[in-house]
Amino acid sequence: MDTFEVKLRQDAMWSDDTPLTAQDVVDTLWCARIVSDTVWSYIDDAVAVDDYTVHCHMSVPSTVVERYVIRTLPPRPSSVFGEWAQQARDVFGAGLTVDDPEGAQLLEQFNAFRPDGPPPATGPYQIDADSISNAQMTLGKNETSVFAANALFDTILNFNGETDTISAIVLNKDVDYATHGFAPATEQEFLATGIRVLRPPVYSGPAILMNFATLGDAFGDKRARQGIAHAIDGDQIGFFSLAESGVDVVHNAGFSDNIITNWLDQEAIDGLNQYATDQEAAAALLEEAGWTRDGDAWMTPAGESAAFELSFPAEFADWSAAGQALAQQLTDFGIAVEPRAVTFTQHPIDVDQGNFELAVRGWGSSSNPHPHFSYTTAFYTHNTLAVNNGGEGIAFPLEQETDVAGMVDLNQLIVDSALGLDVEAQKADVTIMAQVFNELLPKIPLFERYGNNAALEGVRVAAWPADDDPILLNSPYADGIPTMLIYQGLLEPFQG
Repeated sequence: MDTFEVKLRQDAMWSDDTPLTAQDVVDTLWCARIVSDTVWSYIDDAVAVDDYTVHCHMSVPSTVVERYVIRTLPPRPSSVFGEWAQQARDVFGAGLTVDDPEGAQLLEQFNAFRPDGPPPATGPYQIDADSISNAQMTLGKNETSVFAANALFDTILNFNGETDTISAIVLNKDVDYATHGFAPATEQEFLATGIRVLRPPVYSGPAILMNFATLGDAFGDKRARQGIAHAIDGDQIGFFSLAESGVDVVHNAGFSDNIITNWLDQEAIDGLNQYATDQEAAAALLEEAGWTRDGDAWMTPAGESAAFELSFPAEFADWSAAGQALAQQLTDFGIAVEPRAVTFTQHPIDVDQGNFELAVRGWGSSSNPHPHFSYTTAFYTHNTLAVNNGGEGIAFPLEQETDVAGMVDLNQLIVDSALGLDVEAQKADVTIMAQVFNELLPKIPLFERYGNNAALEGVRVAAWPADDDPILLNSPYADGIPTMLIYQGLLEPFQG
């Protein structure tokens, strides 16, 4: 079986009163080809068979194709993106890639493209372009949507801003739901004023990234990274950042501890290095990697003082706190780390373009449940996919020598981790991937995040689900909790 077929419902409409068709889905997929979306590691063609049937040819059959096509790449309208999709078919259908001049030029032009206003929508709400300001925007009811009858609110007001801005608005009870990583003191204020705090698992968290292009001498040896993992106290960093919503990573498998027993047997789990906080073990590993001490301070293998700058997104309260705590821990250990806050919109660009030494960015996957997606985060995001921002990111080579699996091609391992249509058969490849990540530590997880989501009841929303409701096992950044409730007609206005 090498064809993944999608059948569209025939009553779905765009907000411009045109039908949602197979061509919209196909053009979305071809636009994803321009930016090297991983779905094209598994498919090599996407066509509209008729107005409501899409066929994706799976060059590498995989269970994750369903997730990529249906969830990760929701349809964009051909009326806006069709021209780009056709250019993609012309360039990549001829066997070229983004490494060829034609592909590189198309990528540059596509990245610069800005539609005129919000594109048409199919969901129960659409952006009111006239309402957009720096502070907020309004989503009005889209009566053409097949889900319009389940949307029980006439409008949704979406506030713009990171944690410091939104905290005050939440406390003023102008917001009914927010997923920012609120500081522990702010969370206590929520609870004191009667605002519920929901704690769904996020299946990811912050990690240390290292610039191997400029710091390869210091951190290119995996033993140096393993030593750093032993030197830090993730439990302390997590609590300082998010109180009970910042939980220490136990297994360091590259994906969430919440789902590790779904993929690895107990013997494999027991064989993973948990990198318990142990500064003697940390020192021994650094010395094996060629580091030396000068009094209480560490020197790199090049004989230079181990002093680095650590950047993090300024407006992310949890990651900022994690960066501050991490810098202090490493400085106390003898590696001088200077923390630097960078505005959150610029920070990922800086990392992609290599303008950093150490950085706090994410590990794991908050939006997709298969471990494969966590490994694309580990080895592609801010690495091979940094080309989309004109850089090479952390510059971590995808061919590595390992103790657990010999010489490995990480790109192939990532593809293999989701290979085939039998989930049971995939577990062996996921186990290898987990063992390889655990050994190599391309990114060093700091802690696993749980939501501390503000959920106001009895003002505009009648009630949010109970803490034991299965919907609260969803990551708030995947199939979003309010979104799923709205689609089902379960988010009800308060009638008091």
